[in-house]
Amino acid sequence: MSVPVRTTPPVRGISDAAAVAARGNSLVLAAPPSPAYAIPVLQGALAFPTDTRARPLLLIAPEGGFGVWVAAAATAAALAGKRSAAGTTVSRASHHLTGERIDLLITTLGVATELLRRSALHLDRLSSVILVWPELELSDESFVPLFAELPKETARIIISADPTRSASLAERYAWRAPVLGPLGEGTVANTVARFPVAAVSWDGRLSALATFADLSDKDQLTVWTVDATEHRVITEQLAAHGTDVVFPADDAAVTGAVVFFDAPPPGLLDLADPIHSLLLVPPGAEAFVAHIISRPTPVSLAGTNQAGQAIGADRRIIIDRIEGGPDRGAYATLAPLFDRWTAPEVAIALQSLWLDARTKPAASARSAPAMERRPKAGKVWTSVGKKEGVTFGEWLGLLTLDLAIPKNQIGKIDTKETFTLIEFTTEANAKAAVEKLAGRTFKGRRITARVDRGRDQRPSP
Repeated sequence: MSVPVRTTPPVRGISDAAAVAARGNSLVLAAPPSPAYAIPVLQGALAFPTDTRARPLLLIAPEGGFGVWVAAAATAAALAGKRSAAGTTVSRASHHLTGERIDLLITTLGVATELLRRSALHLDRLSSVILVWPELELSDESFVPLFAELPKETARIIISADPTRSASLAERYAWRAPVLGPLGEGTVANTVARFPVAAVSWDGRLSALATFADLSDKDQLTVWTVDATEHRVITEQLAAHGTDVVFPADDAAVTGAVVFFDAPPPGLLDLADPIHSLLLVPPGAEAFVAHIISRPTPVSLAGTNQAGQAIGADRRIIIDRIEGGPDRGAYATLAPLFDRWTAPEVAIALQSLWLDARTKPAASARSAPAMERRPKAGKVWTSVGKKEGVTFGEWLGLLTLDLAIPKNQIGKIDTKETFTLIEFTTEANAKAAVEKLAGRTFKGRRITARVDRGRDQRPSP
């Protein structure tokens, strides 16, 4: 029994990688950020003839997307006739290792490091260590405790969506391991100029498909996936919304409007309609998407009844103004901005100004004393800055669209090289924003956020 994976170019190198893993050897799987690409490799590693009850495999998954990697590992284990289990806490992971009742343990780097500190993880008893998306970590040094004492004969499998960024780690801990998979050995270059993308959670991809079908009023949706493991649940989810689903049989069938449920290999987006299609972008996939799309066009799938009606009314006003003819004076003002920012970023800023002007009460002499008594403003420090390539528009989209923070609560967004300072109208709003920001993945990094108390209390860059 095997996972039904396409054998056409989208997954070239996957079967070779699975064969290397089945021989108990180390390798680097260079594939787009979707666990589906790795299922055959995990299955191959589990099939390596050894007493895995005494020598289990250890899979280190990122905290963002941990659940989908647990599901992928369970699928691979079932196909190989083995057992897998998730160790989300130190005590649970230790229980699985002590009981020796499993063949594959999935946990996070933090849990694994703590197990090592407590001498509860015996590296010499592992048959393989599988490292998922190490490029999401801040530094390769995070992996030193895990790999420093790992026996040389233990197989190391690195699954990376950015093989160039992971090259130093592979050279250090998986020396001479072959690099296999759809991405090859280099960083992927931009393949399309513009393409619609929607930021969703890993668990929210299914509901995102149904929302997109409803918002676009589609009776049939073409959905691209790496393999067929999710076809049944996708079909059931869309059927509940009265929408039929078509899964392309091969690359040639990827034409017209297509929703990419999984991150596709480079070149596949070129075949789809760049206006009516959609690419779902879960946490951790942002950097890969930035490599394959020059200017992603954000699409919000958060539209529901009242919000949707309000958005529709605003959209009608804008359409009427566009159809009324171009404003040459406005164009002369905006043209220089388009050289520095994308059109969506400029449009979002202008709409924010418009909404502020429409809702802000007229200033008066009587209002001056009240302004003097307004609450003290707050400021939030975040760990994402210019080096991640973040823009003002992306910050504004994250805050207002993804986190539903009203625009009138947000002040200046000051992006530095290694961090960003975001002003809010009150300290209470700043504290509420910290709770929403903390732990989220943005631009390929997990956000650290705290209320800013000044330069002396900021973390060192």
